Amino acid sequence: MIRLIWLLVLTIGVAGCSSANSGASSNPPREASTKAPVQAEQYIPVSWGKLNVKQVTISRSQRFGSVNPAVLATFEEPEQIALFTESLESAVEINGILDVRKPDYDLIFVDGDDQQTTVHLWLSPQKDSAGMYTYVSNTGTGYTVSEEAADKLSELIRGITYPAEQAANNGEVVNEHGKLVNLDKWTQFMKDVKKGTPSEVHMTSYTLEGGAIFQDLIFDGETIEFTFDNTWDSFGSPTKVITFCKSINQQGTEFTLAECDREDPAFFFSTDIVE
Repeated sequence: MIRLIWLLVLTIGVAGCSSANSGASSNPPREASTKAPVQAEQYIPVSWGKLNVKQVTISRSQRFGSVNPAVLATFEEPEQIALFTESLESAVEINGILDVRKPDYDLIFVDGDDQQTTVHLWLSPQKDSAGMYTYVSNTGTGYTVSEEAADKLSELIRGITYPAEQAANNGEVVNEHGKLVNLDKWTQFMKDVKKGTPSEVHMTSYTLEGGAIFQDLIFDGETIEFTFDNTWDSFGSPTKVITFCKSINQQGTEFTLAECDREDPAFFFSTDIVE
């Protein structure tokens, strides 16, 4: 029997932000990948109102400039598609240099000719906050999504059902009330960190009410980017925090992040094997 305990204690500070994203951290992105991300199409601004979209696919973004292939959901209902396209159509281009944390979501819009348009989307955990999007192939130009549209998009996206089986099939380490799947992903990640090999591991745990809590560790060969995201837990206080750490301490079966840039951003991970 394998018992997995995940405990996170986070001290949340106020990070630098852009005018389009009130929760955006000023930390620069650090990237590492063991997956084959979906590459972006050549940057061509589109007229969202004229785009004949038949499908919108969404995933949790892990980096700028590519689309995470681990799909959360696919939207095909006309009302849902219209919400996305109308929200982006009404967005206003931002002047100046963007200073934002990595995106929250990647979106793939597929039109009637099976052509794809890909965007990064930022949505604040808090209500009544503006959102932002960029084209995946042009992350230097941002567009402000209105507060009303951002709230509607947040409600739609966070209403997605993301079962443990889907998370496991996406290659994530899953903890569903003590039932553990894909622990080997963590073992391999630790081996890679010790060797200085770029790697990443993604974890999803579930509350008693079924809400998903996401934890992502991306190692670029020197630094670990740790993301904690409980914005899908409707019974908790919605929080998304990104921290950069230099190492992982191990004491037997217990692991903690160390040398981090945020005060006491403790990540505690323990696996106990019971005969």
